Amino acid sequence: MSVVDQIILLHDVDNKLFEINKLLGGLPGQVEELTTQEENLKNSLVEKEELLKKTTVDIETSENIIATSQEKINTLKDKLTDGSISTNKEYDAMMETIDYEKNLVSEKETELLTLMETKDTLSKEIEEDKSNLDTLIQDLASKKETLESKLSEVSDEKNSLEEERSNIIKNIDDSILAQYQTIYEARNGVAVAEILDDSCGECGSFIPAQLVNEALAKQVVFCGNCGRFVYQSNSEN
Repeated sequence: MSVVDQIILLHDVDNKLFEINKLLGGLPGQVEELTTQEENLKNSLVEKEELLKKTTVDIETSENIIATSQEKINTLKDKLTDGSISTNKEYDAMMETIDYEKNLVSEKETELLTLMETKDTLSKEIEEDKSNLDTLIQDLASKKETLESKLSEVSDEKNSLEEERSNIIKNIDDSILAQYQTIYEARNGVAVAEILDDSCGECGSFIPAQLVNEALAKQVVFCGNCGRFVYQSNSEN
């Protein structure tokens, strides 16, 4: 079978596959997109839940530091008033320690407020994400069911055509196949045209006699106007 015949056959198969894919509509793409969204949302949830755990631990740590420092401050203040401090040096050292602990408490209280806000934000986002995930999973399940139903109607034919296509393109040179694919996409699925009355059957442009003869000889010929592969049916010989 000539390359031209292979291209014509490939074009026919691609058009049949196009009709099948049109029947499926945008469902395959929607299912793929929703599946990706589900995976991303699940990963995001895991990250947020891990961050929430860490934030909770950090809150407990800050609260413990605040409680410990406050206890130290109270103990030191008691010593200032119970007469156990006998020298100015001891008094100054005690005040320095109290100031340090007060600053630490202030720092940790500020940090604690930020951590509490983070925890609150994360908790809300996690609940919202879980709700969105439930909705997304339901939508995905519905679209998968619809897609599977439609696929069951055409699966045998689609698989057969895809297998046929794979066998066809094995016999076509890569450069010719690339040209075909480019034209197919650029010309909305019409990459091949029959020569009718010395004209391109798609755009109507005149095909010179030399090209008509080359087409009759099963050589690869292109329309000079629209760029499509053109062929001459042997029935016109």
